[in-house]
Amino acid sequence: MEQVVIYALGTGGDIDPMVALGIELMRRGYRVSFLTNDYFQARVSAAGLEFISVGTLEQYHLGNSVTAWESRNHVDNFEHYHAPAFEPAFNFVKSLVGKNVLVLALGEENGAAAAAEKFRLPYVKMLLSPNIVFSAYSPPAPMKWAIPKRIPRFIVRFLLRRNRKTRFKVFCRMEHTQAYLATRQRLGCSLTFQTQSNAVLQLGFFPEWFGMPAKDWPTNLKLVGFPLQNRASNQSRNELDRFIEQQGAPLIFTSGTGVKDVVELFTEGRKICEQLQVPGVFVGGASGAEILQGSSLCLHLDYIDFEHALSKALAIVHHGGMGTTAQAIKAGIPQLIRPIKYDQPDNADRIYKLGLGTYVMPEQFKAEVVAPMIGNMLQKAKSSKALRFYAEDVNNSRAIVDACDVIERELKIKPVSLVGEAAVHS
Repeated sequence: MEQVVIYALGTGGDIDPMVALGIELMRRGYRVSFLTNDYFQARVSAAGLEFISVGTLEQYHLGNSVTAWESRNHVDNFEHYHAPAFEPAFNFVKSLVGKNVLVLALGEENGAAAAAEKFRLPYVKMLLSPNIVFSAYSPPAPMKWAIPKRIPRFIVRFLLRRNRKTRFKVFCRMEHTQAYLATRQRLGCSLTFQTQSNAVLQLGFFPEWFGMPAKDWPTNLKLVGFPLQNRASNQSRNELDRFIEQQGAPLIFTSGTGVKDVVELFTEGRKICEQLQVPGVFVGGASGAEILQGSSLCLHLDYIDFEHALSKALAIVHHGGMGTTAQAIKAGIPQLIRPIKYDQPDNADRIYKLGLGTYVMPEQFKAEVVAPMIGNMLQKAKSSKALRFYAEDVNNSRAIVDACDVIERELKIKPVSLVGEAAVHS
């Protein structure tokens, strides 16, 4: 195999595992090109990977603005961030036609995957969360919450399959998708409705007990566990440790790497800490730091690596992103999720079903509601077998290494250097 191309767009929590995957593939002898937005150039280049730009800083900020993260905004992130990346990603992969190339794409309806499919290059579809996998038997939240339990299961399955095609038709008629669809048509890869992926392999970066595979999941989907990543910050570690020495183990509140509007989370979070008389560490959302001023119980940090922080915390209140969810499981602490969109409601539902925490929707996130929930959660955590059991499993995870092993085994590939060595010794 001459070259591996990784395509990944998202927030930092999406990019970091893919960078780790690239590092491991490079360590094994592969040449790795990493396609992503300019926002992540320093991160990719620092890892020693070849950075290929598929989007500008302006596009990143437009697609990840305060309004883009509103739960009912289904336009901005796609129109300003993902759609513009289609053509440059497509053209880069097209330029490699004729070479021995493997494409690894986070998601599917992107330029890298489309080019691989059009030019018959092998590609692997990567999934960071189980909600992306369509299932008529076990649909993800919040869709599953809207299905009345009295409806027979076979009717539910029929309606879900029909709804899948209806949503595709609606997408194709929306104003903000027309430029994307026109680009695809011009490049000779018009978007068509498909019931299954054409990827030669699909990799789910979550464990089986979290994914809870349904019987209609793809047969070529392999689950490798959580790809836990951690970027240490000694300055914030020291600041956190000093705070804990003075105040004791805290609750941690975070909005996630993509969310900038933290006013409600920080306002109610401060009230929760004061009501429960426990310290709170508030991570991210620099604009909300002033909300915490005047409270000796509250500390604001722009960033803290959760591998260090969560093992010293009582619990975490967060948005439900997969990276934070996995780190909390690893630390063995309960979590209260305040999901906004994307995979977050489904992750929250799974955490609740596994006995690892609970969730509350943003419109209900008020101190008088949440403080008793956290108090009850902390009490149950003292005797929770689930927290200990799943923490042990995640701590033993080697997802990045396992993912590379699966790719090499299933696709029967080796880096060019090893292929050459084998020829010399044969």
